Amino acid sequence: MQQIRRVVRSLSNLGVVISGIAVLFMTLLITIEVIGRRVLGFSTLIADEFSGYLLVVITFMGSAYTLRSQGFTRMDAIYNKFKGKGRWVIDVVFSLVSLVFLLIIDYWLWVHILSTYRSSMKSISILQTPLYLPKLFMGVGITFLLLEVLLEIVTLFLPAKANHSGGTLS
Repeated sequence: MQQIRRVVRSLSNLGVVISGIAVLFMTLLITIEVIGRRVLGFSTLIADEFSGYLLVVITFMGSAYTLRSQGFTRMDAIYNKFKGKGRWVIDVVFSLVSLVFLLIIDYWLWVHILSTYRSSMKSISILQTPLYLPKLFMGVGITFLLLEVLLEIVTLFLPAKANHSGGTLS
């Protein structure tokens, strides 16, 4: 179990590193665009398009780490009223609903990515970016998130001594 946990955590860490790099690139691209337009009188002509792609990378690649670090919003006012078994039940129900939702999303997202790749769809911009590339980050990010949810479900059912996850999904 520890080996699986390490692999999933490594993938989540990889995702957040990629997300962080995307933030840096987005910041650099927007800075160049603003300085170019305001000071030098030129445009990169790609800043809008690539900022959108980078936003997708930031959001999806960082989602698994966000879940693991309990960064998603939850209803603490309600959740904190439960202790012990009640909180465990809420965690299990939430995790199972998340699992079903993510399985459906992940499957159809990969179907869509493959369809985009096979049909050679490209953006209408001057660069004609192959659209499967930014969508690929969506699929990988959701898959990483799905693995974190699966790990959380397994962790919820392990005896307390074997549970070294550092927290629950909720």
